[in-house]
Amino acid sequence: MLSIRFRFLQIRTMSSATSGKPQLDNSSNFLSELPHRKHPGILNLNIVRLPKEAENAAEYILKKFNIQHLEEYAASLTNYLWSRKRPIEDTDLRIKASALETAFRTALPESEIVTPAHNRKIKHQVLTALRKQTYNWQPLSYTEQISLMYLAARFDGGYAAVTRVLQEIYKRVPDFKPESLLDFGSGVGSVTWATHALWGTSVKEYMCVDTSASMNQLSELILRGGEESGDMHINNVYYRQFLPVSPKMQYDLVTSAFSLNELPNLSARQKTIQALWRKTGGFLVLVENGTKEGHQLLMEARDTVLRGGDKEIWDNRPACIFAPCPHQLKCPRLQKLPCNFVQQYQSLPLKWVRTTNYINTTFGGGVCRFDSYLISHRTHLNAGRSFPS
Repeated sequence: MLSIRFRFLQIRTMSSATSGKPQLDNSSNFLSELPHRKHPGILNLNIVRLPKEAENAAEYILKKFNIQHLEEYAASLTNYLWSRKRPIEDTDLRIKASALETAFRTALPESEIVTPAHNRKIKHQVLTALRKQTYNWQPLSYTEQISLMYLAARFDGGYAAVTRVLQEIYKRVPDFKPESLLDFGSGVGSVTWATHALWGTSVKEYMCVDTSASMNQLSELILRGGEESGDMHINNVYYRQFLPVSPKMQYDLVTSAFSLNELPNLSARQKTIQALWRKTGGFLVLVENGTKEGHQLLMEARDTVLRGGDKEIWDNRPACIFAPCPHQLKCPRLQKLPCNFVQQYQSLPLKWVRTTNYINTTFGGGVCRFDSYLISHRTHLNAGRSFPS
C-alpha cells in the first residue's frame, strides 16, 4: 500500500513539474543565429516541372481535342475551384432560416394582425435572404470536356503541390519506401506521377479512385502518351470509381488531393476520411487549396482522424500528426489566416500566358500557387529531424 502511494506521489510530482504548454528546446540559441527561411525544418523546392512524358502527353491531348476558347474555360474553372466553399449543413440552414424569420416578424408593427398573407410574405423574404446570404454549393460533374479543362488548368500546379507535400515524407523518412498507393479523387493523375517521380519502381501498385469515368480515361490516356494504343509510362496503375470495400485492405501511402470539397456534407466527408484512414498502413496525405476554406477542410479531417471511434477499423495503431505541425493540439491559425505554403512551378507550354492573380502568381520565372496540407501516420516513425521541435 505504501509503495503504491509513493508511486502516485512520484507521478504527481513529475506531472506538476511540466507545463501544459509545448516547450521549445533552444539551448543552443540557434534560433537567434539562423534566419527563419533557413530553418532546417523548412522545406523549400526549386521550380517544379512536370515529367517530360506527362508534359508532352498533356500538350498533345489538348491540341488533339482542340477545344475552342480553352483559355477562358480553364481560367473560369480555376477561379471557381479556388473560391468554392463547403456546402452548408441542413442544421445550420434551419438555424439561419429561423433567425431570419424571427427578425422579419419582429420588424412588423405590434398593432398589426398577422394574417396568412403576412406569413406568405415573411416566408418569401426568408427564402430570398437565404439565397443571397448562403453559398449555393453544387456538385460538379466531370464530363469529358470539363476533365480536359481541368487538365489545362490544374495538372501542372496540382503536380507541383503534391510533389512539395510528399517531399516532407521523402526527406524526413528516407527509409520509407511505399509499395502501394491509394489515391482518392485521383483526377488526371497528378499524385501517381509525383509518387513515381519520388519512389520509382519501389511502388508496385497504384490504385486510382475517381467517380468520374472521364477523368479515369483521361488519366490513363496521359500515361499512354496521348494515344489509346500507347504503352503505359507507369506500370501497375489500376482505376476504380469506388473505394475498395474490405476494411482489411491497406496501402502504404493513401492520398486525397483537392477532393474533400466534392463531397456534399460533413457526414460524407467524415465517413470518407474514416474509410481512407482504415486503408492507411503508413501515411495519409491530404492536400487542399491554400484558402481559409481549404484549411478548415483539413482541420475537419484532422479531428476525424484523431478522434477515432470508427467501428469498422481493425488496425488499432494510434494516429499521429506528422506535418505540417507534429502535435495534436488545436490549430492556432484555424480562425485566422489559413496555414499554407507557396510553391513555384513551370506551367504547361500552352499558347496563352497565364494571368497573374491571387491563385497563380508569376514570380522569378515560375508560377506560384498556395496550398495547404495535412500528413498523418500510424506509428511514431523516426523522422530523422536535426532541429528542435
